[in-house]
Amino acid sequence: MKRYLYNYQTIVTFSEPVSAHAIMLRCQPAANAFQTIEQEQVIVSPDYRMNAGTDAFGNRILFGSASESHTVLAYVSTGIVATDTYFQKQRGDNMFLYTQPSQLTQLNDEMQKAAFTDTGATNIEKAQQLCHRVYEMMTYEPETTTVETPASDVFNRQRGVCQDYAHLMISFCRANGLPARYVNGFLEGTGQTHAWVEVFDGYSWQGYDPTHDRTLLQQGYVKIAHGRDSADCPVSRGMFRGQAIQQTQISVTLQEL
Repeated sequence: MKRYLYNYQTIVTFSEPVSAHAIMLRCQPAANAFQTIEQEQVIVSPDYRMNAGTDAFGNRILFGSASESHTVLAYVSTGIVATDTYFQKQRGDNMFLYTQPSQLTQLNDEMQKAAFTDTGATNIEKAQQLCHRVYEMMTYEPETTTVETPASDVFNRQRGVCQDYAHLMISFCRANGLPARYVNGFLEGTGQTHAWVEVFDGYSWQGYDPTHDRTLLQQGYVKIAHGRDSADCPVSRGMFRGQAIQQTQISVTLQEL
């Protein structure tokens, strides 16, 4: 077992005052079979009244709003989490959700051909093949896609960021009948939030990171949330009254203790 200190910070600035700002955050580590939360604290700008809950996928959420005019939203999620070997047994999940194409993981005919796997391979071997294939196919290049770019566009461009790698691998897995879901969280080091994939092998959910060509993840990853694709589990989502343009700065640190 390893212990990690995590620190997630976001500052959102608005070009002019906004009001009636409602937000939903997924910025706390999940509590599951391989993660134990030892300490945690979330600090949100004082004008926001926040409540805790869970979403339809069982992910932890914080939701609330600020009615008064303001030009900045800031929040910090920090604490200590202990992690064991990465895997999670099935816990009543609806597997059908993770075998069907979703909004951002639709397949076309060319993708179907590219998703072939070796005849007779086990589910784990198929997932490993597809993780390697996506890694070899893609070039990591920021600012070539958006949060709304579907896997079919990613397949054509063969460029993108971790979210795109994950969507493409999920599409390939589902084409082979493998239940696969999108995961976001923290990766050891300093940067921003990271995305990877969980594939159900018939017994448990195992982690795969096609961005770094890593299969059967062990340590160095702290999970926040999962869904059919990234649209199900964004770290933050909000709406406000006003015409302001917003700019977001995100900083994430995950350090082993």
